[in-house]
Amino acid sequence: MSNIFGTDGIRCLVNQEPLTAETCLKISKTVAFLLRKKINQNSRVVICKDTRLSGYLYEPLVTAGFISMGMEVILVGPLPTPAVPLLIKTLRADIGVMITASHNTYEYNGLKFFNKDGYKLSTKIEKLVENIVSDNKKYSKIYSKAYKSGKALRLEDASGRYSEFLKNSLSKINNKKKLKIVLDCANGATYNIAPKIFWELGHHVFTINDKPNGININSKCGALDTRELSKNVLKNKADVGFAFDGDGDRIIVVDDKGNEIDGDKIIALLCKYLIKKSKINKKYDVIITVMSNKGLENYLKNNLKLKIKRTSVGDINVIKEMKKYKSSIGGEQSGHIIFSDFSNAGDGILAALKITEILSSLNLTSSRVFNLYENYDQIKINLKYKTKSKILSNKIDSISKNKKFNNNNIRSLIRLSGTEPLLRILVEGKDKKTVNSLANEIKSLIRPYLD
Repeated sequence: MSNIFGTDGIRCLVNQEPLTAETCLKISKTVAFLLRKKINQNSRVVICKDTRLSGYLYEPLVTAGFISMGMEVILVGPLPTPAVPLLIKTLRADIGVMITASHNTYEYNGLKFFNKDGYKLSTKIEKLVENIVSDNKKYSKIYSKAYKSGKALRLEDASGRYSEFLKNSLSKINNKKKLKIVLDCANGATYNIAPKIFWELGHHVFTINDKPNGININSKCGALDTRELSKNVLKNKADVGFAFDGDGDRIIVVDDKGNEIDGDKIIALLCKYLIKKSKINKKYDVIITVMSNKGLENYLKNNLKLKIKRTSVGDINVIKEMKKYKSSIGGEQSGHIIFSDFSNAGDGILAALKITEILSSLNLTSSRVFNLYENYDQIKINLKYKTKSKILSNKIDSISKNKKFNNNNIRSLIRLSGTEPLLRILVEGKDKKTVNSLANEIKSLIRPYLD
């Protein structure tokens, strides 16, 4: 069990390693040992969760681990992941924990840890946690000698604090037109707070999938499945629709014609209207990932004259590069959108509010506003695998280095997901027929190595 962390914290099926009850307790105690203030008795940790049933299992386990190490635990209940960095700051906490499996269905859960600055744990800290938890001798040294344990309390106004932060991120001009908006909350962490904010701002709000029951999170709804949102936008003749994922750090848009708008087009719109040319000569204005469409890259470079950098998949990689280069906006095609001026995390509600602000100031439909560039054709294929093996890794490398699949006309990306047992294939190019043919060829070449 050496690999506890994936590309975005810890995530797996409920009650399986590394999230059995015993290991979960070990992990929280180890994180407390490494990150809490050693000389300050008022060390604090903020614990948040989404709406999945197993939150009732992991919240008390994580709480017990931190309390046993003498920390004060502040429980805030179901709130989106981006609320955690904010609450760490306003409550002067040392650690933040989000109990979530993000876009996965309820059978999964996970832990996302944040340090005192509101950033997700570095790879270095993750490796330290893995080394200690996996070694009984090292773990035996993780304890508190004090007879006095920590304590837990529940913060009742956490959602209010986050709501005010979101409102304060908007322009103070009030004469902008109000919109008809449909929200798909994915039966997740945004179910309560998102509809309230948009209604309080004066918009006409229709909400779907806002009744979580513990097992319906991300189930045929939200950012991963916008079909129901599209139908409701058309049915209600809405100006725009917003779909969040289970923990609220991602967003996908549906325009007034019912078309899905992914993270790439969202980034393009935000860059067009929100990035102001700075006197400071930044090395990179925008950070995107290897998954982003070549059409977006061309638009940002050629039309907006912005400097971009691509990173590996994962919002943690985007955020790391944004911090390094002081970039204004970053994000992923999957819908993680990060605004460095406001947050250290992807924030679906914040992105939706910024989009709404732009739409409210223009006398254009959302379908017109998002029509900024032509995408290259992309094919994405997900294949299940049982175990990671050297043979599989070698085959991935072999295909990736083959110029037939990566040249001036075709771009291919083959990778193992860091959040679920899937091999992901992306093929991109200008000719749809060629893209389809090569995607199927890669699929055929790789399939025999998955079992």
